[in-house]
Amino acid sequence: MTIFEILCQHRHTERVFRQYDAAAGGCLYCQAMFDSLEEVARRYGLDLNRLLDELEQTLSPLSDGGG
Repeated sequence: MTIFEILCQHRHTERVFRQYDAAAGGCLYCQAMFDSLEEVARRYGLDLNRLLDELEQTLSPLSDGGG
């Protein structure tokens, strides 16, 4: 799944991706919107499991969104 697809379906995940802007040297979404999460993690040296965990927490029905 690409960052674009995730954000289109779950707009509130934007805050997760924003946390990684510094690692990308700018807006991660702008630079990698059509890349898969695996590709993004590989390109920018991100921990894929951590990124997935953060996205899952944001999507959790128990998440209050106040994070």
